[in-house]
Amino acid sequence: MGAIEDVLSNRQLPDRERHNSRLFVDLSENVHIHFRDLRLMFGVDEFFEFTSIVKDSVTEIRRYLKRHPEYKEQEVFEGLLVAGGWKRQTTPLQRSPQPHQSKYFSNRLHIELQKEGVIDPIHVHFRDYRLVMNIETFREFSLGIKEALDNLEEFLKKHDYNQELHPFRRVVTQTDWPKSQLTLWDRIKYKVKKFRENINRR
Repeated sequence: MGAIEDVLSNRQLPDRERHNSRLFVDLSENVHIHFRDLRLMFGVDEFFEFTSIVKDSVTEIRRYLKRHPEYKEQEVFEGLLVAGGWKRQTTPLQRSPQPHQSKYFSNRLHIELQKEGVIDPIHVHFRDYRLVMNIETFREFSLGIKEALDNLEEFLKKHDYNQELHPFRRVVTQTDWPKSQLTLWDRIKYKVKKFRENINRR
C-alpha cells in the first residue's frame, strides 16, 4: 500500500483476453512463471528461493486466517501480517548475482511486435518481467504512460519533490546484512508514518 501524492494517469483498459487466464511454470532456457498476462523470469537458484519464501508465507497466512476468522479483504489497508516478520521484509535476496539484480535481463526495456501466428502480438519486456497484450490494449497502455510522463513533468515544475529516506531502504541496502537489524526506533517511525497516512486518507 502506498501513499498517493498525485494521480498521473487513470485509464480503463480493455478486458484481458480469455487465454490470459492461466498460472503455470515452465523450464526452458530458464524458469518462467506465467500468471495471466505477466511472465516472471528466474535463474534456477532464484526460482527456488522465490518459491521457498512463498511456501513459508502460505503457511503463515493460513495460520493467521485460522486465528482470525473475522478477517475480510478490502477492509484494513495497514499490513496485518508480514510473512516472515520484519527480517523477511528487510532481507535482500540471496541467490541472485546481486540482491537487486536478477540473473537475466536486469536492465532491459524491450518492446516487440510478434509474428502474426503468436498468441499475443505485443510483448513488453521490463527487466526480467514480460507483459503481453493485444494491439488495442497496447495503444491504451502507451497513451497512459505518455499521459503520466507529461503530468509528472508538469507536477515537478510546480512542486518541490524530495523523496524521504524510508527506514527499510536504509536497512536493506546496508552491506553487512544479515547482521544488521531494524532498530526499535525504525519500527516506531514506520508505524507512525503509516498511521498518519491512514488518517490523511480519511
